[in-house]
Amino acid sequence: MSGRSAKVLAMQILTVSQFVTYVNDTFKAIWDPTLVALEGEVTEFRVSQGQWVNFNVKDGDALVSVFMVFAKLGQPLADGMRVRLYGFPRIYPKYGKFSFSADRVELVGEGALQKALAMLRAKLESEGIFDLSRKRKIPRFPQRIALIASRESAAYGDFIRIVDERWRGLEIDLYHAVVQGEKAPDSVIGCLERAQKNGPYDAMVITRGGGSLEELMAFNDERVVRAVYASKYPVIAAIGHERDITLVEEAADIRGSTPTDAARRLVPDRRDVLYEIATLEGGIEQTLLQKIKNGRDTIDRATTGAERWLESFRLKVASLLRLISSFNPEAIVKRGFAIVSDAQGNILSTIEKLKPGTSVSIRLRDGEAGAMIDGKQGKLI
Repeated sequence: MSGRSAKVLAMQILTVSQFVTYVNDTFKAIWDPTLVALEGEVTEFRVSQGQWVNFNVKDGDALVSVFMVFAKLGQPLADGMRVRLYGFPRIYPKYGKFSFSADRVELVGEGALQKALAMLRAKLESEGIFDLSRKRKIPRFPQRIALIASRESAAYGDFIRIVDERWRGLEIDLYHAVVQGEKAPDSVIGCLERAQKNGPYDAMVITRGGGSLEELMAFNDERVVRAVYASKYPVIAAIGHERDITLVEEAADIRGSTPTDAARRLVPDRRDVLYEIATLEGGIEQTLLQKIKNGRDTIDRATTGAERWLESFRLKVASLLRLISSFNPEAIVKRGFAIVSDAQGNILSTIEKLKPGTSVSIRLRDGEAGAMIDGKQGKLI
């Protein structure tokens, strides 16, 4: 009896709420979300009121309900995708339903990543995030830029080396970022936000080296893409290699196929600029020399024209002078004509003014003579 009584006394009676709490606390005690994750295929995916996400994950033998906050989703999900979930198993007290409460979702496998990427691309494209009409240009000779990269990466070293080779003296502010893994999206977004505050910049450059689709997924994160789109400074993005095009690169103003290509797109080669300057100088010199020659030719033509005009003018003046001289009485007399004038000196040009008995004066080439008009004959006597 004493043993049975002890067992009865040791029994603990739990209410339903206490039981659920006990189970949930036990789950949390034995479940380390940094060491354990749940993986399976998504089914019956749905979003409620734009805030809550519910779906199932399954394998060939079992199925588990999943609940999470929409803001934590991070990328599009659809039935058939394979995912890895981080969070806690729990019983939802109100309905007594067992589920997995997810804090973070990772897509697993190339197929799931590609499908999610296509869904997000279509969504962002419909909003005009990738429109070519909004792409901005950078100054040809930038002076200050913000560089978002990992300081330990080869991409950072390649970018700096090419910039120094092409155009020294550029001010570069490095914003060190985690560029791969769970922390990468928040790290890149933080760098973008700090750069916006520390500007102005002629351009911002985001770069990292190549990698698998999974390794580059931070640059396909919707929040990162929107942060790039919202930048008040032009963005050059070079993520991965030529074959790897991320959504961040599509949203950026300029895409570089590699970090090296991003450097080439950012600054000109000083050797090309020096050659261009020399070519311009030569062109300017030739233009000035041609203008001087044209000016001289114009002056020469003007001088020749003036000389011709003056000669023509002199000829016209001489002709006019000869004409005027031909009407000079002295010239008329010298040609053998005579000028008849009355006693008052008035020239008599018609016979009607010659009355008989009128005294006239006749002026000849070598002198003058007086005469009397004979009315009958009308002749000089």
